[in-house]
Amino acid sequence: MEIKVNLAKRSYPIHLVHDEFKAFPSMVKQRFDNTTIALVTNTTIADLYRKVIAQWQEEMGFYLLVIQDGEQFKSVDTWNSVIDFLIRSGLDRKSVVCALGGGVIGDLVGFAASAVLRGISFVQIPTTLLAMVDSSVGGKTGVNHALGKNLIGAFHQPSFVYLDSKFLDTLPDREFVAGYGELFKYAFIGGRGMFDFVNKNNDGMLTKQKDVLLEGIRRSVEIKARVVEADEREENGLRAMLNFGHTFGHALERFYRYEHVLHGEAVIFGIKCACNLGMRLHTIPQEFRREYDGILAKCPTINLPQTIQRPNAEILYKAMFTDKKTIGGKLHFVVPTVPGESVLRRDIPQEPVWAAITENVG
Repeated sequence: MEIKVNLAKRSYPIHLVHDEFKAFPSMVKQRFDNTTIALVTNTTIADLYRKVIAQWQEEMGFYLLVIQDGEQFKSVDTWNSVIDFLIRSGLDRKSVVCALGGGVIGDLVGFAASAVLRGISFVQIPTTLLAMVDSSVGGKTGVNHALGKNLIGAFHQPSFVYLDSKFLDTLPDREFVAGYGELFKYAFIGGRGMFDFVNKNNDGMLTKQKDVLLEGIRRSVEIKARVVEADEREENGLRAMLNFGHTFGHALERFYRYEHVLHGEAVIFGIKCACNLGMRLHTIPQEFRREYDGILAKCPTINLPQTIQRPNAEILYKAMFTDKKTIGGKLHFVVPTVPGESVLRRDIPQEPVWAAITENVG
């Protein structure tokens, strides 16, 4: 199955397949004939897919870099090491670099590709559910800073995305559920059809029923593709809808210094806070409250280790002001309205935001 992201000269296909690893080298050769190729992955994927990578390397002859796995390595230092690897590998402006991994790898490698030689092509090969339904599509690349998540980066669209759901077979349950948080998010921004689909098929997707999960991934990717086409660089506010739950979620991640909580888990927390905020602001009409209660009851729970500090509402609230979605010192929130739709609200008073956080930190 192919989904197209239509961006004029920057358009690209998303190949959604299942268990077609052998086909990937021919896809690359067909698009990039007779050019130097590099591939960057992490230690976890390099170990799990040693044979696949070896087969690809034999057919494609790429230079290989393996970096450490983890959100803490989504840093300027790691980015610099990727840049160094690409330059030392002798890549030129017609070369291509493949990003094999989750969101950290995709963001890091995409940002490196945007900078080296003032921009070279790159291919996204997402291996996590979160990366498949979100970060691999849309061209947002970057690294974290001590003051916030993804504060350094660039828009750089991939040349194509190879999305093989077979990778999910080796994804740990906790990471799968975290990735499902990003898929679950589309129920609140992807229209009534997506709201009803997630509500009906929640259990099937969480238990990895192949056909249902593939359909959920397809719908999510298509929703994101259409949003990106309408607002590639977040200039008219439409792409902000993709940040549903993220203002709250990023604050939780920063509270834990990007440790203990996964990004998707933070998004799940953010979804619950955003819906709570929508009810407090009355953006959710009264006649739909029961439907929202029903779908939120199906939202996965996150279980933070009992040994770590409980989130502090005051600190979380202050952390939001360093988020890149803050403009002119004012917080911007995406809050739900009717099922499947949300709206961007600016300069919301502290009290309802504080209350939404407090009710969800427990």
